[in-house]
Amino acid sequence: MTIPPPTPSDASRHEGTSDSAGAQAPAADTGERPEPAAVLSFYDEIGGHETFVRLVEAFYRGVADDEVLRPMYPEEDLGPAKERLTLFLEQYWGGPTTYSRQRGHPRLRMRHAAFHVDPEARDRWLAHMRVAVDELQLPALHEVTLWDYLQRAAFAMVNTFEPSGIGPSAGTRAAGGLPVTAAPPAAASPPAAPPADPARGTAR
Repeated sequence: MTIPPPTPSDASRHEGTSDSAGAQAPAADTGERPEPAAVLSFYDEIGGHETFVRLVEAFYRGVADDEVLRPMYPEEDLGPAKERLTLFLEQYWGGPTTYSRQRGHPRLRMRHAAFHVDPEARDRWLAHMRVAVDELQLPALHEVTLWDYLQRAAFAMVNTFEPSGIGPSAGTRAAGGLPVTAAPPAAASPPAAPPADPARGTAR
């Protein structure tokens, strides 16, 4: 008995199989690899430009009425300062590099060297920034990450522990804290009499 050759339909039904059960053969490797997933920066994760604008706006609301920090900004309008801080923070956290293109390397300590940044100024800066961060209502991990950086940056800017004024207009404001000048020396007391000789009852 002869077995007839397979019909075209039979051939197409079995083509590409590796066994009689009809299992599908693996597809040929074309050498193509899937594109890696894009890694979001911190800038993107917390909302990008709009989030940093909100942060800086809230911060400078506090600075505007602060008798210690406001004299650090000689400009009558705080708008340019807001823009500089926004651009800097955006660049630091992975956003646009506009700050460096416009102003060069940040060099934060050098830019603050002309100002009297003492612990009082640092603490006031952090107090206003704390209010601003809280207003953002970020997820806990993002809030901790942002606040950790802001604290370290504020402490790094301290360049003196002298309790005098701050900024170019410091001369118009009375210095707070400890007195800057030393107290005058107390009047000299007369020398004490030498102890008596108990054996002779007279001074030595």
